[in-house]
Amino acid sequence: MGAPLRFYTKPPETVEWPWLFTTMLDWKYIVGKDFEYAIVDSGVEYFFHRQGLRDYPRHYLMKYRERAKLLGKLFGDRVWVVTPDYPDDYVPGLTYEGGMDNVDKTLRNIKQFISIDGVAWLPVIQSRYMNTFSFLESCERLREIIGDYPRVAVGTVCKALKHTWILYCIKTARAYFPHSWIHAFGLTLKVLKMMRSLAMRISFDSMAWDYGELRHYDRAVGDSWRRKAPEIYAKLPARWPSSLRAKTAYFMAYVERISEITGHDYTQYIRLRA
Repeated sequence: MGAPLRFYTKPPETVEWPWLFTTMLDWKYIVGKDFEYAIVDSGVEYFFHRQGLRDYPRHYLMKYRERAKLLGKLFGDRVWVVTPDYPDDYVPGLTYEGGMDNVDKTLRNIKQFISIDGVAWLPVIQSRYMNTFSFLESCERLREIIGDYPRVAVGTVCKALKHTWILYCIKTARAYFPHSWIHAFGLTLKVLKMMRSLAMRISFDSMAWDYGELRHYDRAVGDSWRRKAPEIYAKLPARWPSSLRAKTAYFMAYVERISEITGHDYTQYIRLRA
């Protein structure tokens, strides 16, 4: 499709979008959808933010392997499955246990999961919270494990609001994995603007357009793009429920803003369902 960056998201049900994002908790979401690529995440927000757990439930990791192999059979390389990682930005130190920090546990899982054939795995670079040396070490250790892997993800920037830190992580990941596709979790629009020169073989995901679900993103992404939503809302089918029209309008306004920032028309990828 020629887009400089793929924007992965879970769009409103009224919209068909080429790059889908979901979690293994809702893996069936992509079945039956018309898409180019999809990413299936491990569900870190649910387990470590909402539930405050220190690790994934054992039964979940067992099911994870089975579902990942099924997704590989169904979709091949079109669906990238995230190796279950451990963030340190929700509650720093939360997942440390048994002498292992979040980096140790993330790398342990990568070793275990990428040995499973038939799955387009997406290994994640983690680090201790806002720790540059930890991120460097994590890149070095991951490189020793996976080598020149086709794709890697940066998982340390999702909740970070410090733009210099986010750019440092992405640039460092590119230096260690010059030939890999890099996916950055949860980039803000402000950082996206700074990344225009780094856009080759990079993607990001976000649900920041969903005003009702993620209000805490307001400070990070700003509200200016939302001013276009009422005008878009008025042009959408009146037969749709008002809440669905609003959600669709916010999504379309967000995509318009991405287009303005990147200089690439992302609105061309929006297909409204009848």
